[in-house]
Amino acid sequence: MAIKQLTIPMFPLGMLLLPGETKMLHIFEEKYKQLVSDCLANQAHFGIPYSSNKRFGDFGIEVKINSVVKRHENGEFDILVEGVRIFKLLEYSSVLSPKLYGAGVVALLEEIKETPSVKLQELIKDYLWLTQQNTIPIDAYDHATVYHIARLLDLSYAEKYELIKLPTVIEKENYVIQKIKLFSFILYAENELKSKFVLN
Repeated sequence: MAIKQLTIPMFPLGMLLLPGETKMLHIFEEKYKQLVSDCLANQAHFGIPYSSNKRFGDFGIEVKINSVVKRHENGEFDILVEGVRIFKLLEYSSVLSPKLYGAGVVALLEEIKETPSVKLQELIKDYLWLTQQNTIPIDAYDHATVYHIARLLDLSYAEKYELIKLPTVIEKENYVIQKIKLFSFILYAENELKSKFVLN
């Protein structure tokens, strides 16, 4: 459900973050150096519309700049960004004159606050054990959301896009459940194959 419409600066990338996910970006193009400078000066967020094969999808992620890791002498930036909220892209303009960068009209979608189902919690605990991620407390995701759990999986950008565009939490959970089952099956198969090689 959309809760708010607004216009935000846009940084089209062939990538996608989930809410709470972080990524380092190296900013070198003049228009995006200007975008980052403006966002830092105004404590503003910007949007990353998901694009594939130079075509925009209907959804993207609003991100905030957590920190400037490095300012280069030539004006380039290394920044750490964090996904904040999923949006539906309503309109896009490649240039927002007099600025060099573009902007988009977006409808911010309601944040997910529901805790994962018992089934999903149990599956992710089994998956963490299978992948030997023992440093993560077993109850760390009891009060998380489906996006928190999805971040533990090595989802491709296309898979993340399929997840965020699903309209309901139940559909998102079912999607993540199927991915966990698939990844677990692959890991079991790989481990069994390794054990056979050891035995031989």
